[in-house]
Amino acid sequence: MFRRSRSSTLRRIWNPEKLVNIAIELWKARVINGVFISSALYKDPDTTVEMELEVVEELRKRGFKGYIHLRLMPGTSRALLKRAIEIADRAGINIEAPTRYEFEDIAPDKGDWYRDIINKLSYMAQLAKRRNILRAGVDTQTIVGFGNDTDLEHLKTAEMLFRIGVRRIYFSPFIPIKNTPLENKAPAPKWRCYRLFQAAELIRSYGFTIKELEDILIKDMLPNRDPKELYAEINKEFFPIDLNTATYNELVRVPGIGPRTARRILKLRNEERLSKDNLLRILGKKYKKVLKYITL
Repeated sequence: MFRRSRSSTLRRIWNPEKLVNIAIELWKARVINGVFISSALYKDPDTTVEMELEVVEELRKRGFKGYIHLRLMPGTSRALLKRAIEIADRAGINIEAPTRYEFEDIAPDKGDWYRDIINKLSYMAQLAKRRNILRAGVDTQTIVGFGNDTDLEHLKTAEMLFRIGVRRIYFSPFIPIKNTPLENKAPAPKWRCYRLFQAAELIRSYGFTIKELEDILIKDMLPNRDPKELYAEINKEFFPIDLNTATYNELVRVPGIGPRTARRILKLRNEERLSKDNLLRILGKKYKKVLKYITL
């Protein structure tokens, strides 16, 4: 694997006051609703994050009420993590890769994957939950297709991250960079990241397990199809389900029915027997899609 050396890239530093002035001006003009603040490593993690926090704290001091998303550095001290989640709306640290070993290949100078990233994400998520702050939660980002990473690895890591309280995972496709040893490596297809996002969402919001998703993988990779529909095709014995007796967990496994729709069905079911008319009202355009998986 290859990593671009810090010394090979020209770094530029924004003047914090200039950055604050531009953000305030654009926000007051209603050109922007918020800011995303990130940085390459400068000197050390805490020095870098201190500079980010200087900007954020000045924004809040000057009355900025817009959305603030902070991307912090691996190895940031707990004291600075605490300051960050007290003033931002969302904050996170990039995991970069789905496993410690792949992380060491592509970013060996960013610290230890568990100690400096996973444990920090867990600390932020748990503290934010206890104190009811950081309203948009903790997030992270991983690179897809940079090496031999599999979708199963990404999904297992996603399950672990959701378990420790991470709210959102961004899957970003590998893009080759000119004048590097990987410039001729093919970029990762965008559809792969989209399917990973869909499958990860099935874990986070629908209660799917890794075992359930493993059944739809081909050599540990997701096909370019809706993973929920694939699950339904492979598990034909579970369908159709009776909407008048189905549990919440059974409802959300029906293609076209998400958590919100499942709750609406359960609420309506407690008030009256379901009919095609009120089901059509709930499902709208998804009605025909859902029909082949249900009975009334």
